Amino acid sequence: MARRSILSEEPATEIDLSSMIDCIFILLIFFIVATVFVDEKGLQVAKPDAAATSFGEENENVVLQITADNKIFEDGKEITLADVPNRVRAGMNGADTPVVVRAHEKSDHGVFVAVWDAARRGGAEKLSFSTTN
Repeated sequence: MARRSILSEEPATEIDLSSMIDCIFILLIFFIVATVFVDEKGLQVAKPDAAATSFGEENENVVLQITADNKIFEDGKEITLADVPNRVRAGMNGADTPVVVRAHEKSDHGVFVAVWDAARRGGAEKLSFSTTN
């Protein structure tokens, strides 16, 4: 009869992780393939170039200003949103006359977009914007 020693070591048990790693890689591949890359639509805006403008061009531009309390001014006179297309048409010398929308940083974005659209309806093709504070 063979005696077993209490001090003898039994072989260590190991957990096989290869199947878990395979599942993780399959999930990773699934999420990479299933991810939808969304191209968000937005308002296309011609960003003004700071070096391209000069102070001498100020009289040739049609300048619309939006104040912090969402009032619209053109040449220092307050106008309504409905007047913007007519004022833009009257102030333009041709289709290439720049129209600048100057919005205060605390004005509503909705007012800015409404003025931008009204200027576009007035025939403005070269639109740019700037912010003031």
